[in-house]
Amino acid sequence: MSVYHPPVCPRRVEPVILDLLRREHQDVTFGSLRSPDNPIRECVVVGEPQGPQSPVTQYVRLRVSVWVRRDDMTGDITAAQHLANDVISTITSKGAIDPIVSAELSNGPIRIADDADPIYMYAIILLAVRTD
Repeated sequence: MSVYHPPVCPRRVEPVILDLLRREHQDVTFGSLRSPDNPIRECVVVGEPQGPQSPVTQYVRLRVSVWVRRDDMTGDITAAQHLANDVISTITSKGAIDPIVSAELSNGPIRIADDADPIYMYAIILLAVRTD
């Protein structure tokens, strides 16, 4: 006996999340790619479709990266942590906007330091998203 699995048509969630975040945090530059201008306060969100959650929903891992830069362009980790927490709170408390069914923190925010960037914060939010 075979089990029927309906086809999954992933939905892009970035436009919905970005609209929400831009309304709630007007002093932050949001996008799904880094800004070449290196704004003082920046947040990048990227949705990565995962497997099905149910026959009509799919998991999406939402990567959230947050930078807060000082005047000398070094990272302000304390301010970045506060902003990351605010962004996470906004998404998890107000993010159930069609096609998003639910949003919960998976991990983070954690501090990321690499040679190419100032220190920044990174988190993963697990979304359940309605499929078409």
